[in-house]
Amino acid sequence: MSPTFTIAHCDLVSDLLQQLLEGNSDTHLIVCATRAEFLVQLTAAIRSQRADPDTAPRHDLLTKTIGLLARSSKIRLAFCPSLESLRAYLAVFGPAVGVTTDDGSHSQVRKLLAVVDMMALHVTTLEFSAQGLSRSLASVVEASSRAGMDLRLYECMNALDPSSGVRGEKLWDVNVPLLNGSVRIRSDQNAWGGRGVPVKRVAERWFEFDQNL
Repeated sequence: MSPTFTIAHCDLVSDLLQQLLEGNSDTHLIVCATRAEFLVQLTAAIRSQRADPDTAPRHDLLTKTIGLLARSSKIRLAFCPSLESLRAYLAVFGPAVGVTTDDGSHSQVRKLLAVVDMMALHVTTLEFSAQGLSRSLASVVEASSRAGMDLRLYECMNALDPSSGVRGEKLWDVNVPLLNGSVRIRSDQNAWGGRGVPVKRVAERWFEFDQNL
């Protein structure tokens, strides 16, 4: 069975981690940010989900149970805070290590490569264009195929500023210029002036979108 390439839905990074922890797949998670930035987002996301931080039960991700720690050992984290570091990492990304079950047998569950906020990583660069995004998307598809892993991309909202237009799933609807370095004029609709194409259309060359998007 060939690997699948999916754009998946997840509002907050805390939801994403919970989803991965509850899954059966051995997961390699690439975070397109620094470790510090990721932890800030995770903390803010957890706090936003607690009506009263002083009295509400502790979030599952903060409860260090044996089961949670055992599941989290299946997740490998990598931080790529720039396009250069992301592409360099993907270029050497190799075949994944197989998952071993409790009885020592080899799991048949396909391994997963998950990448969070790859589109957001492009926003402040001259490569937030069809050309630049295509290069990155092709690289991550090639890396996951080479490793024999399913691939999912996530764009999570800014937990510190949920209305931010430069993070989250709304980026899929942004129009970008065709070429790198094009002159850009942002309009009131959060689209670039001039001839362009929606980010979603660029991604659809390789990926299927979750029905919730």
